[in-house]
Amino acid sequence: MFKRPHLFIAALFLLLATSAQAQTPQFAVDKGVFQIGATTNLTLAIQTVSGSSSTNFTIAPTAGYFVIPNLVIGGTISLDVRSRSAESSSSTATTFGIGPYGAYYFGDKSTSLYPLIGAAFLFQTSDGSNAIDIDFFGGINYMVAKNIGLSGVAFITIGPREGATFLTFGLRGGISAFVW
Repeated sequence: MFKRPHLFIAALFLLLATSAQAQTPQFAVDKGVFQIGATTNLTLAIQTVSGSSSTNFTIAPTAGYFVIPNLVIGGTISLDVRSRSAESSSSTATTFGIGPYGAYYFGDKSTSLYPLIGAAFLFQTSDGSNAIDIDFFGGINYMVAKNIGLSGVAFITIGPREGATFLTFGLRGGISAFVW
């Protein structure tokens, strides 16, 4: 069939190598890139009317995959520690959450600033009670290196709590590695 099979095999190998190279991601938010990161926020609140104060610290590692250029889908795990004190009492609550998230990064390989928007569903548990929270966020990711980004985002979290709607908003900072 082929007079020179070694040339055919070499041409096939070259074709496959070229097509594999064409599919290799070229920049941080390209299709096929894995994103590994973490966000954190610290909230301090003092109410002068009631004499109470609260401190809230959250850390949330994330892992995602860019399914198309600029769109990452992944999962997150969050750990939230809240400490409250009033005139004669204090309490600490720890909340664990897990769930999916998605984010869209605006920009291409020619930029180092990527505005982003996203949402997450978090299945939360704390002291025997469970809830589902919806988290919306938007901000900017700055690529400090080809594969490392620093982000700052504003967020709002909505969820049911004991017959009422729980609403939190604030700022988060994060770091991500983009692996390809």
